[in-house]
Amino acid sequence: MKTGRIQAVINYAALLIMNIAFYFVYRERSASHIYDAIGLASLIAVAVTFIPLHWKSGIWKLTHTKSKDLDERELSLTHWALSESYGWFAVTCLVIMLAMSLATRLNTCLQYTISMPLVASLIYLSHTLPGTMIAWKKEIPKDTPEDGE
Repeated sequence: MKTGRIQAVINYAALLIMNIAFYFVYRERSASHIYDAIGLASLIAVAVTFIPLHWKSGIWKLTHTKSKDLDERELSLTHWALSESYGWFAVTCLVIMLAMSLATRLNTCLQYTISMPLVASLIYLSHTLPGTMIAWKKEIPKDTPEDGE
């Protein structure tokens, strides 16, 4: 597993851990500050892995550039990444809704709710999944400039 893949796994694992920790804080206001610390540490891990994976690699700029400004290879790559990532995004959202529905219907002790961290995470996921697909495939165009150059 290469660096980009490791960073992607850490990034999304930290995002999941952050949501779980903040969920317990949301559900139980008297929850230990350990949950807060875990949630905040996970948020920092998301930011720290985002920088090299998306920002410094140029993938963020590539996936957020208008199609008229891309060459044929970049356009093909971003089209593939968008198609793949939004399929994964749809499945992720449906699994979350299914889990929430089942938990509510089965009357489990955990009552799921749409929290602000969950909404922010889904927005983050929708923006980063195309770049993650490119990093996973290891096809970053060599001439993609890093931001600030």
